[in-house]
Amino acid sequence: MKMSGSERPYVLNVCTSCRLAGEPRQPFYQRSGYKLFKELESELAASDLGDRVEVRAAECLSICRRPCGIALSSEGAWSYLFGDQEPKTSAKDIVECLALYIEKSDGFMPRSERPKGLRGAILGRIPPLGGPNASV
Repeated sequence: MKMSGSERPYVLNVCTSCRLAGEPRQPFYQRSGYKLFKELESELAASDLGDRVEVRAAECLSICRRPCGIALSSEGAWSYLFGDQEPKTSAKDIVECLALYIEKSDGFMPRSERPKGLRGAILGRIPPLGGPNASV
């Protein structure tokens, strides 16, 4: 990932151990979470965000009841945890959400502005360390 000194890093963690309901236990590379991770790597590489967002495989985000999970974070910005993502259909919404996240100076994304697939899927929003809380 290439970044200029003026840009802060944006990180997208994707839970690679997530399994959708009814999926059998299988090697990680066959799990839905890993498939979502690979789909997001491809989608971001093809977008203009590819050099601004680092996609990381997270072994477990501990949201097993709401797979597949992702987390967005950046220094000095709100962090977000989402569940209920689908490997084949969620990648475009997630990239759209990342574009919005980067656009916001404090990372605060009101529900109404997030892509539809990420409105009801939110599991948590964490304020920035040492920063002011955004107004609701």
